[in-house]
Amino acid sequence: MTEHLDMAILSAYLDNELDAAVQRHADAHLAGCPQCRATLAELDGLGQGLRALACPELPAELQARLQRPFAPPPVRSGWARHWAQGIGAAASVLLGLLLGYALPGQPPGSSPSHDLLAVLGSTPPGALCARPEFCYLKVNLK
Repeated sequence: MTEHLDMAILSAYLDNELDAAVQRHADAHLAGCPQCRATLAELDGLGQGLRALACPELPAELQARLQRPFAPPPVRSGWARHWAQGIGAAASVLLGLLLGYALPGQPPGSSPSHDLLAVLGSTPPGALCARPEFCYLKVNLK
């Protein structure tokens, strides 16, 4: 037999979790393969060593906390429940007003400049543009 048993089969063999056909195949293979027998003995020793490790006891306070049922936090009523949402909404309105006043104003009824459209346009840089005069910012060097 040239094909060795893999670790999953050897582990299931130790735990007696193989079905009958695979169990017979593993028994036959282990009878003639010293390398797989050595691996199986190593796995068995490792399992016994892990089972022999001492498991420390949990502190009494932690055991008591784990025994208590979970209680969800109390539900707030009234304005206390929505104060964070109100503050966030007020801050966003204030920020919008401040940004609106900070932008340069245009006379009512005038169309936006083409330079602004070139900067805020939806055409990505380097893409083909139907009207190039609207796609690039014009700079006067005087």
